[in-house]
Amino acid sequence: MNQEPDSWDPHASAQDVTAFVQRPVFDSLVYQGPDGELEPWLATSWKTSADGTVYTFDLREDVTFHDGTRLDAAAVKANFDHITAKATQSHYAAGLLGPYLGATVRSRYQLDVRFSRPYAPFLQAASTTYLGIASPASLAAGEGRLSAGTGSVGSGPFKAGAYVRGQQRGYSRFPAYAWAPKSVGHSGPALLDSFTIRFITEDATRVGALTSNQVDAAAAIPPSQAALVTRNPSLTTLTKQAPGAVDAFYLNTKGALFSDVRVRKAFQRAIDLDTLVASVFQGAEKRAWSILSPTTPHSYDTALEHSWPYDAALAGQLLDQAGWTGRDAQGYRTRNGRRLTVVAPVYGQASLFSQAVQGDLKKAGIELDLAASTDATAVSAQLVSGHYDVVEMAWARADGDILSSFFLSTQTAATGGHNFADVTDPQVDAWLEAAQAAQSAQAQAAAYTKVQQWTLDQAVVVPAYVSTATVGVSTRVHGLRLGISAWPEFYGAWVASA
Repeated sequence: MNQEPDSWDPHASAQDVTAFVQRPVFDSLVYQGPDGELEPWLATSWKTSADGTVYTFDLREDVTFHDGTRLDAAAVKANFDHITAKATQSHYAAGLLGPYLGATVRSRYQLDVRFSRPYAPFLQAASTTYLGIASPASLAAGEGRLSAGTGSVGSGPFKAGAYVRGQQRGYSRFPAYAWAPKSVGHSGPALLDSFTIRFITEDATRVGALTSNQVDAAAAIPPSQAALVTRNPSLTTLTKQAPGAVDAFYLNTKGALFSDVRVRKAFQRAIDLDTLVASVFQGAEKRAWSILSPTTPHSYDTALEHSWPYDAALAGQLLDQAGWTGRDAQGYRTRNGRRLTVVAPVYGQASLFSQAVQGDLKKAGIELDLAASTDATAVSAQLVSGHYDVVEMAWARADGDILSSFFLSTQTAATGGHNFADVTDPQVDAWLEAAQAAQSAQAQAAAYTKVQQWTLDQAVVVPAYVSTATVGVSTRVHGLRLGISAWPEFYGAWVASA
């Protein structure tokens, strides 16, 4: 892997990598297959109340956690209580629970999960690692052990093994495992005796470990290193577009600069995304037309494709209309003596793509200030305070409700959401809440289509590219597949003898 979790508790962490490295350990009530469809897992069945506010789950009666205790309704309730407890400081997992009121044990293997209003996205949320079910005893051991990676106890096909921070995490087969979802292809214990995830952040070193047979697979193969993998006859690649929110620029609509829709639209049309994406990623990524990835189930609006092409002339006209008619010595546009500078907080180091966008915007007279910092607390404070103009990010989730995280008016950075565009539009809220209440995929898609179109019409976001996972794999490895979120799933994998 190219990244190590900051926290190993999926109930507390919002990182994609946490969900990936803990998926082998934690099962969920529901399973979402690579095609996006939902099926039973720890829950054998479920039903929804007529008003859509209560989900009743019937649980399997044969599941044991790695510590030997049994899964039951009380254990599931303990997990939801942990997610929503203040001490857990959960943002993303708690957000996935939406208008959650509580869980009620009906019998040993049946419980109700209650919401204050209809909340259709819950079932997909319940399939994620973030709402994975841990042993209640491990939850009681304290958040410190969970976050540190030493207290992970689930019911998954693998048990958490030795962990050396900054180096690797081991996993060993759970021999009692017998409750895999049907669509994974086999039942019973995992085929691998064990496996290890190593954390190698440097791209060339990670790919070198693969090409020299030090590892059997390597995630996050960058375009610049892809040829080393594809030319090697003992290696192959797995690729999949990640679902959810694509890499995009969210424009702060409440800021002094981007409160003017003309400036937002100028920013949107001044970037030659077709050329930049093709050049920077060498064909490995595709230019985005919607804020949603095409692989997001029952959500993506194909009508948006090719609907807002690069148009430097239009961008210039819009900036003229907004009064940015002057030019300084460096060629940047000015108004009343002030340079047109767009501040973009960056945690870590600005990517090559961000720098390429910076160069394109300069041609239009827009200065993109990539304000990089390794101080996560300082960057977070900047986002919460609203002292920025644009935020670039992507977020994987295999459900159109990811739009709620970014555009529902209540989902601000201060509340743990990702509404970095600071959208507070009653109509957008109504569309998103209608999607959450809808009981059919068609009705949800209709609402999501309206939101996607609105965000582009109002230029509150500039979708850039669709993130594609590329995993290099030895030909000795069989049965490894990329799940719905484009992360490897190890349950069905096996390695042929040399």
